[in-house]
Amino acid sequence: MFTIQELYFYAATVRRKFAKKLTGLPTSISLKNKEANFHSMKNILVHMIYVEDWLVNSAILRRGKASYKEPNFNSFDIQRAMNYLDDVESNTKAFLKQARENDLRRKINLRFSPRQEIPYNMTVEECLLQAITEQLYHIGELIGFMWQEDIRPPNMQWFLNNPRIQSRTGKRSRSKAARAVIK
Repeated sequence: MFTIQELYFYAATVRRKFAKKLTGLPTSISLKNKEANFHSMKNILVHMIYVEDWLVNSAILRRGKASYKEPNFNSFDIQRAMNYLDDVESNTKAFLKQARENDLRRKINLRFSPRQEIPYNMTVEECLLQAITEQLYHIGELIGFMWQEDIRPPNMQWFLNNPRIQSRTGKRSRSKAARAVIK
């Protein structure tokens, strides 16, 4: 069975790989309007980070805004997005490090909008899972946009980013079978 901490570590590892990939791209590519919800690959990255920030700080830790509101994407360049990612990940990891079972089972009434009449009644663990699944959905968008630009996206497979393997070895390890799949 997976813990939410393991799933988060996996998702954070994958997100960071995509973020680093974006930092190496020309701004003409990372800022190109792709006619998607958040327009550019940089904005998709900022959205993923913001969702986690809002869920952890506002919903779980009860700091910040009561309802969800997208950030001003124009105020972020790729370096500011990376700094924001560092801050949000650090905060989430600190919470997960000290979180106990009763902390993860605590119920939260979550509203995405002040006009939302009936809040979602979710556990802290479900809020974290929402942040993870939201991110993986948008990673799929980034993969498609990178393919359109003939850019090879980072690997996101579980067996290449498995936190159980990384925690035992201190680094990513690949089995012969995993290396064969990559080739």
